[in-house]
Amino acid sequence: MEAKKYTIEELCELTGFSRRTIRYYVQSGIIDAPAGRGRGGFYFDSHVDKLRQIRSFQEQGLTLQTIQSRLAEDKTPETISRQGVWVRYDVAPGVEIHINRERETADGRRIVELIRTARAIMKEEESS
Repeated sequence: MEAKKYTIEELCELTGFSRRTIRYYVQSGIIDAPAGRGRGGFYFDSHVDKLRQIRSFQEQGLTLQTIQSRLAEDKTPETISRQGVWVRYDVAPGVEIHINRERETADGRRIVELIRTARAIMKEEESS
C-alpha cells in the first residue's frame, strides 16, 4: 500500500502550523525534510505525527530547545532506519531511480545531473 502524501498546505491544515514554521522546523532539523524538491515536495504521516507531538509539547509549556532535545532522544538506531525516506524519480516508462533522502540532500546537484543524464540516455534509446 502506498503511503499517504501531503502537500505543505495540507500539512498546515492538519497540524495548525504555518508554512513558515514548518519550513523553519525542517531547516533546523526538528522534522525531516519533505520528499521531492521545491513545489513538488510532499510530506508523510510521520511528519504529521511529529508536528502533533511538537504541538503537544508546546501545550505543556516546553521550550523549542527542550522539545528538540526530547525528539532527538526518540531517534534510536532502529527508528532511524525505519524512518529512512526514499525519493523516487521517473526516468522513462518502466524505469525509475530511488535515492535515499539524506543522500539527495547531501549531493543535490549531482543527483539532479544524474537524473537528467539517465533521462537523456533513455530518450536516446527510445529514438533509436
